[in-house]
Amino acid sequence: MVLLFVFFLLYQLVTRLGDAIATGTRDQAFDALVEELTSQFARSQQLLNSISGTLSSKSVTVEGQMQSLEETRQLLDQRKDLIAKYKSSVEDLLKGDPTR
Repeated sequence: MVLLFVFFLLYQLVTRLGDAIATGTRDQAFDALVEELTSQFARSQQLLNSISGTLSSKSVTVEGQMQSLEETRQLLDQRKDLIAKYKSSVEDLLKGDPTR
């Protein structure tokens, strides 16, 4: 949403600057348009850099969560295997117990 707003703002400035260039007149308004466009472009670049940084950090966070999830799954599988072995051992012991 913000990017769309920035696009339209820059588009309007570029269009006005294009019109000023087409008329061939360079005056204070032309210089003001150039300064405003430069300023808005710098702000847009800062915004894009901020968004990019946020996306990168979220990507790292998601990757970390995925790795943690996979490690947890592996531990759970190991625990299931150990429980199955323990159960089997207990059953074997009970089968061999003559008092039962």
